[in-house]
Amino acid sequence: MDTSEKYLEKSSKISVEDMQELVSKVKDFYEERDNPKMDVIWLSNLILRRLKNDFDHYTNIEGIKGYGKSNLMLLLGLLQCRYSGLWKNKTTGKIVKVLPRRIPLSKEWEQIETGFDFDKNMSFLDNTKELQTKYNLLDRYMPFCLDEGSKNLHKYVWQSRLQFMLIKMSDTERYQNKSFFICFPNFKELNSIFRNDRVQMRLYVYHRSSSKGFAGCIISLRDVSRWILDPWHMDENAKQFEHLLRRVPMATRNYQHILYAEKKLKGYAGNFDFPSLKNIAPKIWKIYMRYKTLNAKREKTEEETETEKESKNTIRWKYATKMLMAYIKKNNKELKTIDFKDLTGISTVSLNKLWREKLEIEQHEELKQKATRLLATKVEGRKI
Repeated sequence: MDTSEKYLEKSSKISVEDMQELVSKVKDFYEERDNPKMDVIWLSNLILRRLKNDFDHYTNIEGIKGYGKSNLMLLLGLLQCRYSGLWKNKTTGKIVKVLPRRIPLSKEWEQIETGFDFDKNMSFLDNTKELQTKYNLLDRYMPFCLDEGSKNLHKYVWQSRLQFMLIKMSDTERYQNKSFFICFPNFKELNSIFRNDRVQMRLYVYHRSSSKGFAGCIISLRDVSRWILDPWHMDENAKQFEHLLRRVPMATRNYQHILYAEKKLKGYAGNFDFPSLKNIAPKIWKIYMRYKTLNAKREKTEEETETEKESKNTIRWKYATKMLMAYIKKNNKELKTIDFKDLTGISTVSLNKLWREKLEIEQHEELKQKATRLLATKVEGRKI
């Protein structure tokens, strides 16, 4: 086990001190902005209220790469758990487990352990069964964050498996009352069932200021009308967005133009700024980045294994095709490459290239002879 893995084992749970410092810094961030009504704490409490009313909650986070989608997702998950964990009574010494809540316990209690754990509340895995197991092991009202860095997130097959798993979970396990945060930068990549029936909220990170350490987010809510085919009004909003900014050249459009147009679209529910975790909670951000880096290494190894496996299968397919061509040519010398094209459905260019290619597997004479005998037996058997 390398040093990073040892560090992660010890640091997967956020300490009480780090959580309290985070909450304090977030409050300071909004106090400097005259405490707006909408902020990331308000949104976290809004989601918690829905969960407490015996619902679940699915949120999709969108935006340009590097704008702060993962930052926002992690921040929401942390704040949702800020008062959860183990609490100890200062007088009796009694220890109780507290589920996520909007306000802390009374002054007679002190928090001794937080409820947010990177090993439990976040996932970088690509296996949908493992995702479901991890989700099911969480306590009620807990957040589950599927990070954008997750392996194969943007591969279509994995997306389909994930979405169908989430649809099934939302149908059968709503009683668990948990929130699910997921980053799909392109909302249209979600299938219609998950997009229109499961996702309740879209968070669009439209602006980021690295120098000032914050980013901007727009909230969009799904239309509750049962009469419309697209509760997100995507086509209609796309036309309206362009119409509103028709006099602003695309190259000169900035975040102010985007916010101006978004406010006039159907589904717009508000906007707020949120702080950079890297600035206000460097310890927590460091743990997160170590997890992400470690996962990237694992992804690379797994991808190399899959590539190697695919390469071997491709070579075997090429070898089998070439052996078939050789056998047929030997017994039917009048056949030409164009005939093999009709037989196999492979282009003549590819067949000629394959015929000239020297395959590694051909070095094994014994295997080649075995394939020839097997092929001959199969052909003779069909003639009979």
